[in-house]
Amino acid sequence: MRGRKGKASARGGKPAAGAVLAASAALALVAALLFAAPVRAGEVLMTRSGFDFRLMQKMLPREQRLDALEARASALENRLAYWEDRYLSRIHLWPDKPLVEYFGPGGVPVGSGSLDVPPRIVGGRTLVPLRFVGEALGAEVVWNAEASQVAYITDRRQILMTVGQTSVLIDGRPVEVDTAPVIVNDRTLVPVRFVSQWLGAVVRWDEALGRVEIGYFRQIIQQ
Repeated sequence: MRGRKGKASARGGKPAAGAVLAASAALALVAALLFAAPVRAGEVLMTRSGFDFRLMQKMLPREQRLDALEARASALENRLAYWEDRYLSRIHLWPDKPLVEYFGPGGVPVGSGSLDVPPRIVGGRTLVPLRFVGEALGAEVVWNAEASQVAYITDRRQILMTVGQTSVLIDGRPVEVDTAPVIVNDRTLVPVRFVSQWLGAVVRWDEALGRVEIGYFRQIIQQ
């Protein structure tokens, strides 16, 4: 009868003495690990503030690397600006004005001229007479009146543009331009940035002076 009572007691849901002791030992071990273990020097407990601190420790070297990269990029920009100022020839243009100014390396004035059709802004892009920009940058300019196409040819580049079309052929490969060439007062205007950059020039918009600057690494830009 005693054996049956002990067995029934175990099945009846009352925990056996061994199970209680095992659970108590496990809890004691966890408590010891969490609360009784000594904290090593520099160890951060994983509270919210501790997590933020640990994250900051990991991010700090990355921020320092970013600062170093930014400083290096700034130094490269300054060096590039120095060499551009020393060796770059420039053309200055103003939208809706026929005036053109030429500068040799070092900003030495070379001369000035006048366009028969001033640059126009179309769709946020500055357009200039097709022959002017090509010849100024040393390219041969070929105009096909029947097809309304203009070709710029150099030793290293061939550009074919069609009036009213945004599809351009660069060395035989199709490239899209956001502003198509247009005809104004019987003169074809092309996007100055697109053509100039594909011919190897540097183009900038000076917001303060409201002008376009075309830079090209040649001794003297052709007028």
